[in-house]
Amino acid sequence: MSALHEMNNVQKAKLICQLLPADIPGFLDFAKALSNSITADPDGLRKQWTENPIIGPQHWIAYATETIRVIDECGNKLARSPKIFSDQLFDGMLALYTVHCLQQYAKQKTASEKFKLAADLIFSSRI
Repeated sequence: MSALHEMNNVQKAKLICQLLPADIPGFLDFAKALSNSITADPDGLRKQWTENPIIGPQHWIAYATETIRVIDECGNKLARSPKIFSDQLFDGMLALYTVHCLQQYAKQKTASEKFKLAADLIFSSRI
């Protein structure tokens, strides 16, 4: 296994899924709910969007839409297969959004303490 600082987002997502498979369905439910709230009110997102040199609100809305599509199409396979989970949700630019979802889920009361610690350790930019 590679050191954390050498891992890309796909590898990190696969690791967290392997370590805490029981927490993945809760994360997927959260990510889908967050994505639905974004796609339901795109104008609201655009109004509160702060300047970002990397992505704009249209990208965020597209990532939310893609996340919903992946969760709907892959269903339970995402929770059962760390490879599918990581390849489908944490590859490429979509990872900007799904890592955000993961970090937001880790802040929720419903996330387990182990998941909170693992998400902070694995996806922290402080490494």
